[in-house]
Amino acid sequence: MTDLYIPIAQVMLAVAMLGVAVLCIRLDRKITALREGKDGVAAAAAELALAVGRAEASVAALKSVSQAAGEDLQRSIEEARASAEALTFLVTTARAVEVKPAPVAEPAPTRQSRDLRWDEEELEDDFRLARRARPLTETWGGLR
Repeated sequence: MTDLYIPIAQVMLAVAMLGVAVLCIRLDRKITALREGKDGVAAAAAELALAVGRAEASVAALKSVSQAAGEDLQRSIEEARASAEALTFLVTTARAVEVKPAPVAEPAPTRQSRDLRWDEEELEDDFRLARRARPLTETWGGLR
């Protein structure tokens, strides 16, 4: 019986070796594909490294531009604050010092021509009263 086990064991070993050979062939194909794809992966990695380098350069450029813009903005803010302080000082000073307008010289009186005739609408009695009530300068046009 032991003689019977030996051929069966050899057949099983041959089948197992055939299975291992098939697995080795499949593994070899996968390794070959990986090696061929490795060039594509290397090219993709190189492109990725180049893109990362460009992104870093862009970030550095943006940082310098934003820093310059920040400095300009800070300068503008400081100038605005100084102007605001100056205006506040001027307003406070103006409120403290009451500005009075300069006296305006009155124009010299001008002589107006006056009609000395009686108004037809006035009555005789009213005329006498009105003449007494009027100042002398108005009655005779400023003449004495």
